[in-house]
Order: sequence, then structure tokens, then C-alpha cells
Amino acid sequence: MTLADSFNICPYTGLRSFTEEESLYFKGRDEQIDQICQLLEKNKFLMITGASGEGKSSLVYAGLIPNARAGFFKAKYNNWIVVDFRPERSPLSNLSKSLSEKLGLQEQIVSTELKRGYSSLIDLYKSSDYYIDEKNEGWQTLDENEKLNRKRSAANLLILVDQFEEFFTNPENYFNGKTSVDAQIVVNLILETSKLSLQNDLPIYVATTMRSDYIGQCSSFRGLPEHIGFSQFFVPRLKRKELKQVIEEPAMLSGNRISNRLIERLVYDISEGIDQLPILQHALSQIWLAADQGNAEMDLIHYAMVGGMPVKELPEEDQKTFLAWSRTIPEYQHKFFHDTGLNRVIEIHASKLYESAWEAYNETNPDHPISQKDGKNVVAMTFACLTKIDNSRAVRNRMTVTEITHIINKPGITEEVVSQIVNLFRKEGNSFIRPFITEDTDTQSLSPDSVLDITHESLIRNWRS
Repeated sequence: MTLADSFNICPYTGLRSFTEEESLYFKGRDEQIDQICQLLEKNKFLMITGASGEGKSSLVYAGLIPNARAGFFKAKYNNWIVVDFRPERSPLSNLSKSLSEKLGLQEQIVSTELKRGYSSLIDLYKSSDYYIDEKNEGWQTLDENEKLNRKRSAANLLILVDQFEEFFTNPENYFNGKTSVDAQIVVNLILETSKLSLQNDLPIYVATTMRSDYIGQCSSFRGLPEHIGFSQFFVPRLKRKELKQVIEEPAMLSGNRISNRLIERLVYDISEGIDQLPILQHALSQIWLAADQGNAEMDLIHYAMVGGMPVKELPEEDQKTFLAWSRTIPEYQHKFFHDTGLNRVIEIHASKLYESAWEAYNETNPDHPISQKDGKNVVAMTFACLTKIDNSRAVRNRMTVTEITHIINKPGITEEVVSQIVNLFRKEGNSFIRPFITEDTDTQSLSPDSVLDITHESLIRNWRS
């Protein structure tokens, strides 16, 4: 069972962020979207901060960008070019790749130019077809039709640095309190770009997202604290009314039904602390699946089926339904319903996959089966490799399939075996590990050089197994 089957589309994203295409289902943040648009419009730079799991990336991808494209943002042109990237292990390479793809330039040329620093990013944009210098003599010689066509293709430029904390969590960028050369180049570039854009009134904007607990380390980059102080937005916690919108409105928009008593129970069960939104989104995506992919009304019975509430608290008829359903699931899964709760849904889901990963592998590889012990060991080691402690904080740790296989270091456990076992955690409806498996054939299989990443750190904090 998947999140999208035939014409059924799940309106809840689980642990991953909302995309621009899913902005229709991004609810409860209208006021915040307006605020960040106004700040970026005015200052040309914006640092969006907040606790892990507060929806910073979703706020940009499903809020800011769609609003800008729809015209709810005062800018020089109607069109937008969005150059988005994450620092990861190679910030300069990632920026160069995204910039070259969006501006239609050769990556090597872009990389060489960016290393010059200062105004090089602005120069690349100004030399592209997306910018019009109306003071240029060449522009003056064009006839009105040519000018109109150029204006139609012109576009504002938005540089988006998502998960800025990766400048500090990856040793390639930050080690022993010192920043790498590439990290310095990229941060200097985005700061200078926003500064010059503001001074010269250029249609270039810089937006970044970062966990608020890394604010103190920003002093490692000269000028960064001043920029943050100049234009920062701290993502607030959602209120009760907004939480109801997050739960109810996506279901209504997708043609699904959700009972009022389930809405009230979910809002009641949400606890204080971090991971409020990813826990809720993941539970909703699992409830949607349990409700026959939204074909049935999402109700308390489905919440109990995913481990969100005790069976004894269901209405009597639903208890009978649950008992009949429980007879159809594998025996090992019964233990997961001894300790239930909204904050347990992620762990229960992940644990089911952990227990069954070896079977899923053997179904597709009957000639070369592995034992349950080996399957569970590969899963455990993979997630251990993809997690690290940074100054007492549990964070993601990206690794290639080859690196993970070498750490497992067991005869018969090859890169291919690791890849196929991990695929279960990449499938739509699970989405615990990136890159996700989509309908695109290029994403179906992993190569030895494929870089794996845990989707969200809330999985680290909420999976105790």
C-alpha cells in the first residue's frame, strides 16, 4: 500500500517537508507566510529559525515560493528563478550545481566564477537572459516587441539555503570551531549578494532556514550575526485553531473525510516540546493509509490501528472491529499495541519495517536469501551510521551506500544487499530515508555512491529501538 494509488493522493506528507506542488495542503500558516514575504521583500535577506520540527522548510517551499509566484510579493518581474540547495558536505559544489541548472550555464564555469567571491553570483545572474539592464545600449536599440518578449522571460532570483545548520553539523564545513574555505566562500557570497541587492535595488533575494539552537555558532562567519539580527523570523508554535486547520482542511481539499472526534483527539494528544508537527503529520499519513487510503472516513479506529490510542478507549463496536483486524496482522506486531500514543506512531511504524525488512528482501531475492538477524543488523547499522551526536544534539549524518557497507563489514552483505534492504525505508508511505523512491525510474535503485540521509531528525528522537 502506498500514499498514492490510482487517483488517491495523500494530503499529509509524513516526516518529509511539503513541496511547492503540495502548497494546497499546507495549512495553518497564513499569517506567518505573509510575515516572511514582507520581511524578505523589504530586506532582500531572511533567516528563518525555529526548533527542529517546526516546519521551517515547508514554510518556504509551500508558503513563500508559491506566494511569490502567485504575485503576492512586490518584485521587479513576474517570474521567479529559485536556486535552492542544502550545504551538506559540499556547499560550494551544491550551490554551483543548482545555479548552473537554473540559469542554464556550465557547472564548471559557475564554480570557477563563484570562487572569485564578492559580486560573482550577481554577475552571473545579470549576464543571464533573466535580467534586463534597461540602461544598456543594446536594450535601447530593441524594438517594442523585442523588449516585450525579453520582459516576459525575465525573472527575479531567489537563493534559498535550506537547513543552514549543515554548515556546522558536517565536519567538512566546520571542524574544531573553524569553517572550511568552501563554507566561507558560500556564506560570504550570500551575504554580499543580499547586501548589494539591497543597495542597488536588484531583484535578488536570499532566504535561509536554520535550527535556532545553532544561532550561537553563526559568529564563526564574519557578518552573519549582523545579517540575522537585521532580518530574522522565528517560526512560532501552532495554536489550537491552526492545528485543527492542519488536520482537517487537507482532508477536505482532497475529498477525504475525517471525523470531528478524531480531530479533537489528535489536538488533545499533541504534547508540548519539539517534533509536534512531524509527529502529527506522520500519524495523519498513517491514519489515511489505514482508512483505505482515505476512501473510508478517518476515525478513531484507524488511529488505534496505527498505535495512536489504546483499544480500550474505542467505542464498543470499534473495539470488536479492531479485534477482528488484529487477527489478520502478523503475530510479532501485537506487541506494538501494548504501549500506544501519538508520539509512539513513528516508532511503531519504524519498528514494523525493522522487523520485516529481511522478508521484503527475500521476496525479491529468493535465490540469495538472508536471515532475519542479518536483515535487522543491516537496518540497525544503517540508521546508526546516519545518526551522530553534535554537541549533545542528535543530528543526521549523511553517508554513501559504500561507506555504510564497509562499516557493516560482513561477508555476503554487499552494497547491493544494503541498497535493497534500505529500499523498504525509502518507499512512498514510509519515507524514512532519502532519496525517496518515486515513479521516476532513476530513483528506484541506489548506486554504491548514492548518499543516504534520514528524512527528519524527529525519527532519531522518537525511535528508541
